[in-house]
Amino acid sequence: MTGAVGLDVRLPIGGLFTVLGLMLSGYGLVVGSGSASLWAGSSTNVNLWWGLVMLVFGVLLLLGAGRAHRKLSVRRSTETIEGQSTEKREHQRGLER
Repeated sequence: MTGAVGLDVRLPIGGLFTVLGLMLSGYGLVVGSGSASLWAGSSTNVNLWWGLVMLVFGVLLLLGAGRAHRKLSVRRSTETIEGQSTEKREHQRGLER
């Protein structure tokens, strides 16, 4: 695993938003039209809608982290400039096996 994949903050933050979004939208569904979950006199269930927003945001972060993990996984040494220069240097010094 490379350092960039190990330090990706989208994974824990996405998990946090996903869990909190599930909890808040579940609470909004259970409470339903209670006075605590309604937006100042209207019939909008704030807990449900903000829970869904948080859930979507968390899932998008998790998908982005997963996509970056696949993209940064194993790459051949000849695919990068650094890898090509290392291969060339090792070949010149006779370090290749």
